This record gives sequence, structure tokens and C-alpha cells, in this order.
Amino acid sequence: MASVLVIGGTTFFGKAIVEELLEAGHRVTVFSRGQKRPPFFDHERVSHIRGDRSDREGFRERLQGQTFDAVIDNIAYTADDVRHALDVLQGNVGRYVLTSSAAVYYTGSLVMPVPEGDVNYDFQPPQGEESPFWSYTMGKLRAEKVLISQSEVPYTILRPPVVLGPEDPTLRGYFYFQRLRDGRPLLLTNGGVQSFRLVYSRDLARGYLRALETERAEGQIYNLAQHEVVRLIDLVREAANVLGQDPTIVSVPADAFQRSGFEYPEPYARMTNFIPDISKAEEELGYTSTPFVAWLGETVLWYRDSYEGPDSTGYEKRDEEVAFAERYQELVGQLQSSP
Repeated sequence: MASVLVIGGTTFFGKAIVEELLEAGHRVTVFSRGQKRPPFFDHERVSHIRGDRSDREGFRERLQGQTFDAVIDNIAYTADDVRHALDVLQGNVGRYVLTSSAAVYYTGSLVMPVPEGDVNYDFQPPQGEESPFWSYTMGKLRAEKVLISQSEVPYTILRPPVVLGPEDPTLRGYFYFQRLRDGRPLLLTNGGVQSFRLVYSRDLARGYLRALETERAEGQIYNLAQHEVVRLIDLVREAANVLGQDPTIVSVPADAFQRSGFEYPEPYARMTNFIPDISKAEEELGYTSTPFVAWLGETVLWYRDSYEGPDSTGYEKRDEEVAFAERYQELVGQLQSSP
């Protein structure tokens, strides 16, 4: 039995990590703001420390001097986040497991499948390029660099791509599931032909457990993702099959959206062909993934049967989406029938 501190463990895959740790018999201390109270808070092997890691002094007061076999840091977004946590926990933690992101590969060559070594820690974003994407990517890159450059605390870095599963607070998958359920035309930018590996939230959580249980994982970095390479159109069609729908899918080139001025908030539209190499995790950690069809079906049905939150992004303008789809189909039909 190990004592594990989880920083950010009350929602989505952080919650799943805690559940997997408990199932494996470990003791867990969750550090969170206390805005969510999962059922496991009442478990005899769970302790909760309420706090906000951005409150540096509060973080120190609550954690300094406490001893853990490992810490899983799910909400480190900057170099300072990691630097401060190391300062507070140094000498009192056996392993530091950092949740990074596959976004850091956009600093490398992006030759597919992308191995863990294809990262440039000296990368700088294009001059004048300021965006949430680059802010997030560079924050994760610099957080990794701080952890790698120190030698006092053993570490493991895990890099998931886009995570999907029940209880996903981003509602990115629900964007497609909700539109499929209403039976009206679904717009897909460029036909959803981009290929990628996602990661199922529960598989990701099990990957953390495998990393903690594997001594060889110290000082290592791993990609964790599903085994299958799929296209967005495959995801949409399989979700439709689960829902018993026969959708009308309208493929619209990205530049057609731009020229029309119609703003379509499709969450996966900008995903490029992105395939992380998971062979290292499979060989060294014994990592395995749930079949895509199985976990996607579970996710779709959870949103259908259990989700009670707000609509997905842009759904309040669903009528406008359908009207655009119908106009676009009419114009394409006219062009195809013209001599």
C-alpha cells in the first residue's frame, strides 16, 4: 500500500485516477479547491486537503512536512507550478508524476508516429504568435523542463493526447453526440478525415497506476493513448451507430466556412493528423487500451442516459447550423448538375 498525493483529483480523469488507486489498495490524499465532492471522499483511505495551488503560501502551509510515496500533479500548467511543488515536497515524496500533454510535440518535427523524444525544449513560438494554444503548450513544455533538470526528486512524465470519456467537462465529444441525437444534419469541417489517437479517460487513469507500480518508469516519459488510429468521421459514425441514428453528414471545406463568414465552433475541426507512438508504454509499463468501439459506446451512452449539464458549445444556434448545411448542400447540388 502506497500513500499518494493527487493534486487535482475530483473531476474527469483525475477522479478516475483516484478511483483506480483506491481499487489497487493505496491511500490517497486529494488536494483540491473542494468545489466537487466525489463519493470517494467518504472512503476510509481518502483524505482531502482543501486549497488552491495558485495560493503559494497556502499550498506550502498545507503540504510542507507531509510525507507521500508519490505525487500525481494533474494541474501544473507552468514552470513555477512545478518549481514551487518541488520546493514544498522535496525530501518528502518518493516519485513526482507530472501530467503533461501531447501538445508539446508541436515544438518538434511531428513525424508520425511521434516518439517521446521528439520535443524541442528550446523552442519559441512564432514571433507575434499569441494564442491559448501556445500559452498552454509552452507552459507544459517549461513545466517538464523544470522537472527534468532537477535531480532531487525521481519523476515520471505522462503525455496524453485529447482525453475523452464520461464526465468530460470540456464537452468536446458531446458536441457531436448531442447533434447526432437530434437527427438533423451534422456539419463536419473537411469531412472529418483527420486521423488521430485519442485516449479513454479510464485507460489513462490505469496508465498512471502502471507508471507508479513500475520502478523502471523513474526518469522516463510516456505517451498514453488508444491503440487504434481513427478518423473523426469514424468516431462520428460509430457514435451514430450506438445512438441508432443514420445521420446526414455535410462535409464543408474549412476555407468555405471562412469565405462564408459562418462561425462553426466544431471542437475537433483543428485537430491535425496526430498519432503518438505508444510502444514504449506498452513495452515498459505493460500499458493496454480498451477497444475504441467499446469505450466510445460507453461514453456516448453515458451522455445519453446520465448527463444533466448544459448544452454543448454553440447548440443554442443549432437552427443556424442546419440552415447553413441545407444551403450548402443546395449550392453543391446546383454546381454538380450544371453542364
